[in-house]
Amino acid sequence: MLHKIIRVLIADDSSVAREVVAQGVKTHRKERYIEVDVVDNGRAALETLRKKSIDIAFIDINMPGLNGPEVVSAMQETQSNECLTVAMSGSLDDKLEGVLKRFGAYHFLQKPFLPEDVAEIVGTYRMMVHDYPILIVDDSGTMRKITRKVLESSRFNFEITEADSAENALKKLAGREYAIVLTDFHMPGLDGLELAGSIRDLSSKIAIYMMSTNDTTYLERSAAFIGINGFLKKPFNAADIDTLMHEYLEIDKPKFGKVRDMFSFVSRERKAS
Repeated sequence: MLHKIIRVLIADDSSVAREVVAQGVKTHRKERYIEVDVVDNGRAALETLRKKSIDIAFIDINMPGLNGPEVVSAMQETQSNECLTVAMSGSLDDKLEGVLKRFGAYHFLQKPFLPEDVAEIVGTYRMMVHDYPILIVDDSGTMRKITRKVLESSRFNFEITEADSAENALKKLAGREYAIVLTDFHMPGLDGLELAGSIRDLSSKIAIYMMSTNDTTYLERSAAFIGINGFLKKPFNAADIDTLMHEYLEIDKPKFGKVRDMFSFVSRERKAS
């Protein structure tokens, strides 16, 4: 199987920081071919982002020429506009965090950090580009189309299949393996909870997330008892899917990512305790 090359940019005016990042990246070279560009200033970083389609960019916030936020904002006009961007610095205030988040930065590494911290982020990227078979179950063709577009906008990759009812979903589940089922609650015939119960009879490994436009509080305890992994309140976006996937895969939560409780009653009980 031919694996895609991972292209990494390391941009920092500190030679020590550059070496630590490079060591962390190298830990993945046995499994994947990784091409690394190393620069010591912001202008050289932006030039690299323009010339190549970079997959992961480690960008120091304080650099000569152009600083990190300036590089990240200008990145939107380059062929690397979808790369996984990791900002690096000794500190991060609220204003700077807001700027980086607005321009699509993914994570933050606070200096000093270890090669293991870098390796974890590269590992997360590798999990993002893996293909996850997912089944969308909704009786509304419009909602299935919208959900498909949201999934396609996520940082994670999906092999998407659709079913227009719980009954058809069970037929598809009998024919192949799925990692995730994303199901509507309100459907004619079997509803989402009944479908989830049937899925759990088939497998304990399939992740089940339920979509609903309504308040799900009254459903949540029953859903948790059945073994549903969480809820997505409509409308949701790609950032919600990214959050869901980080929870599902139990991987590092990005500094600039969205925070979402999959079950609100868990959050309430946590605050009460």
